[in-house]
Amino acid sequence: MSTILSIQSIHKTFEAGTINENHVLRGLSLDVEEGDFISIIGGNGAGKSTLMNSLAGTLPVDEGDILLEGKSIKQIPAAKRAKEISRVFQDPKMGTASRLSIEENMAIAYRRGQSRGLSWGVKDSERHIFAESLKELGLGLENRLKVDTQFLSGGQRQALTLLMASLVKPKVLLLDEHTAALDPKTSDMVMGLTQKIVESNQLTTLMITHNMENAIAYGNRLVMLHQGQIVVDVQGEEKKNLTVQELMELFHKNSGQALANDELILS
Repeated sequence: MSTILSIQSIHKTFEAGTINENHVLRGLSLDVEEGDFISIIGGNGAGKSTLMNSLAGTLPVDEGDILLEGKSIKQIPAAKRAKEISRVFQDPKMGTASRLSIEENMAIAYRRGQSRGLSWGVKDSERHIFAESLKELGLGLENRLKVDTQFLSGGQRQALTLLMASLVKPKVLLLDEHTAALDPKTSDMVMGLTQKIVESNQLTTLMITHNMENAIAYGNRLVMLHQGQIVVDVQGEEKKNLTVQELMELFHKNSGQALANDELILS
């Protein structure tokens, strides 16, 4: 395994020099190995979303560096990073264009990083690829290619967004609390599809989750943030054998704070 993503002592402060100054990321460092599936948890204000935005390029870091395959991407804008770093958001509506059909949305994802020419319609050869990919979801969407995504349920849209994010294999997949807006049954369905897509495509994945049970059940590595730093980093058998209670105790041991049973789940 080689390091594909290296986060090196990054800092991010909002409203610096004012009474509202908030130093969110405080020298956070993390090396991500190729093929890692990392669950990221932490209380409200721990820096989870700021970290995701920094990796995606929607927020510049103040200090430190972010290396992708050994090369700095710190100065590369979000639009150009999107070719290598895919992201799925909490809101299912953010991953697809509502007034475009399933196949049109997929065509945009399939051509991510390419320059747009005059022929931007969906080709028959692409339509076949899209249909075959959609069959893997088991939701019958391969029979609804012409349907606008606004007519899909939240779970169907999030499943489609997941598929689109991996249609052209990214170097890193970011999952930003991508099941938080779904009901428990739909969330379980999307998490099952997540695991299937990540494993079948061997995707390097970072997943913020609000659910400690999912954090333990999915992925090979678990990272906990507190006040903009990593306070817990477990993997392999140690992670697999964790209980929610043990995870809360780890947080208390490493942060000096007690944690209510539902604090991470609700934050």
